[in-house]
Amino acid sequence: MCQKKYKEIKRELELTKQELSQRLHETEVAKEFFFSVGDDKKQMLHHHVKQDLTDVERALQKLELGVYGYCEETGEKIPDDLLTTLPTARYIEDFSVLTMYKKNPVSSHF
Repeated sequence: MCQKKYKEIKRELELTKQELSQRLHETEVAKEFFFSVGDDKKQMLHHHVKQDLTDVERALQKLELGVYGYCEETGEKIPDDLLTTLPTARYIEDFSVLTMYKKNPVSSHF
């Protein structure tokens, strides 16, 4: 992947990190003051925002270390077009559904 593309992905990840950090702060404040014990939807949202932020931070760290874009399981290079689609991808397997869809597109003849 060319340096220009890495810079674009890094910029996108940094912006996403800012947005998620802000959202996480907002959900933590809400959790502290407004969540009731049975408020599963809000707690689930808080968990997902936290997980997304962790994924973004991991991708940024991999960019800094020079190991971004490689499958953590196989060491195989993840295709650039797929990384553009999902910049936080850790495994080639993350794209199995997308790859399957590309191979077998839904017919528009109904």
